[in-house]
Amino acid sequence: MSEPKEIRDDRRSQFGLQTILDTSRLLIESHDVDFVLNNLLLISMGKMMVTRAAVLWYEPRSKSHPVMMKKGRLDLPERVAIPRSLFKNRSSLFCADHEELQPLQQAGISLLVAIRHSERHLGILALGPRIGNQPISAEEIEILESLVFMSGIAVANSELVSELRTTNRKLDYKVQELFTLFDLSKAFNASIDREEIKRIFRFTLLGQLFIRKFVMILQREGSPVPVTQNGLSRALSDDEMTILSGFEKNIVRVDDELLAKHPFLRELDLHLVLRLNNEGGEPAVLGLGKRANGKEYEPADFNFLISIGNLALMSIQKTFLLEDRIEKERMEEELQLARSIQQKLFPDAPPETPNLKVSAKNVPSYQVGGDYYDLIEDVRSNLIMAIADVTGKGIPASLLMANLQSVLHILQPFDIGLSEATGQINSLIYQNTPSDKFISFFWGRFDHKDQVLHYVNAGHNPPLLIRSNGDISRLSEGGVLLGAMPTLTPYKVGQAVMGEGDILVLYTDGVTEAMNELDEEFDEQGLIDSVLSRREQDPSGILAGIISDVTDYCGNRISDDLTLIVCKRT
Repeated sequence: MSEPKEIRDDRRSQFGLQTILDTSRLLIESHDVDFVLNNLLLISMGKMMVTRAAVLWYEPRSKSHPVMMKKGRLDLPERVAIPRSLFKNRSSLFCADHEELQPLQQAGISLLVAIRHSERHLGILALGPRIGNQPISAEEIEILESLVFMSGIAVANSELVSELRTTNRKLDYKVQELFTLFDLSKAFNASIDREEIKRIFRFTLLGQLFIRKFVMILQREGSPVPVTQNGLSRALSDDEMTILSGFEKNIVRVDDELLAKHPFLRELDLHLVLRLNNEGGEPAVLGLGKRANGKEYEPADFNFLISIGNLALMSIQKTFLLEDRIEKERMEEELQLARSIQQKLFPDAPPETPNLKVSAKNVPSYQVGGDYYDLIEDVRSNLIMAIADVTGKGIPASLLMANLQSVLHILQPFDIGLSEATGQINSLIYQNTPSDKFISFFWGRFDHKDQVLHYVNAGHNPPLLIRSNGDISRLSEGGVLLGAMPTLTPYKVGQAVMGEGDILVLYTDGVTEAMNELDEEFDEQGLIDSVLSRREQDPSGILAGIISDVTDYCGNRISDDLTLIVCKRT
């Protein structure tokens, strides 16, 4: 005796509910998309008693449904075009009811059920006809839609879990990168040994990113310098380093076009060029070969590589700066020593000369300079005064100045006239100095008995003889600069009688050529005005006033040595 229809329907409903519950437990516990969809196929085929089924997964880019997996013999293309509009306001449909789905029906598909999560279309469950072509009831379709609905949720959850895992892996990688950068920063900061910094950098690239070939190039003082390199078959030429430094983009992947344009990139097997952040302002780049593990460089690698490169670059620059500072301090010590030696070449105090008061001073613009003055008492107790200016500045000028001083002191004990002595000095300077070095020179002998100054001017600024009545004479008699040419004709000797109250000012061009902020020179008139405003003072007061006026005029921006001798007849 057969069961009543109500009992059969009740059992069928209970079976359907049990199937849904069992399936939900199975799918919720899984985070594998393939596992979820495979079980959806198997459960659906078993429940609906079909022998053919497939999952068609939606691809937004092509707006088609590639066949993701299938069971049974189905003659389906790799991609199936199914208008999504067919599923508007419904979750399932029969292929036989839609003309555009006839190709699917001919391929063995009877029923399509949309796989969704919220409003997102994920794919389609495609089922073949039932065994014996028995119809599928509305209740069975409802159960099937419930299974597909739960599968959609499980797929979305699986994708979310997969994204979380991927994100966690990326975060772990980033955290590891940060730890690496932190450790590198400590290691680099702890070392001032450039070779040790290079070694740490080399091991980091190899250990973290499997990079064996690399070169770091820094522009120093306009020229490319290979800071460090490893694994390259040869060193790069200056032109090749300039090419690498000249890439405009911060990240340059070496492609076929670059390889054709710059064959050395292929020869050295360089695949990537990164621009580094150089605090000095000049370009710095990091050229990299391919990775030893065969992996391509990914965008996530670029920031890490640039950060590592910047850390190494800053630490290496620190060693250069330290060396420069040590060298600068050494040079300053040597210059200070040279300055102290040069100062000893100047007279400590002017000799006592009857009827004449004298004051002199040198103010160098550099630690050592090329200006020179001297005050010497000769064998007759007359005063020899000399002033000179060597072309150029710094150590070369100071060396030539020292030579001139020694020559003067060698000649001083001999009773030689000013003209002959000047000729001998010129010949000596001409024979022993480069052709671009000259000396403007003035010297004279003040005879304290007859109050006459005998002098020779070898191309120097004519000293000013300012009379007590305000008249001004310029002492220009003499000849050419010392060292400019051989002594072909004798130097002329001039003479000037100094009366009581007369002031004689010997100076170098640093005084009259001092410039203000408008590039206007102090000039000779400025010097004359400065002397006249203090003509009643003694020579030391006049000299101090001149220097004060010059420094005030140029705003303490002294660009050349200042040297002065001020004499006053008493």
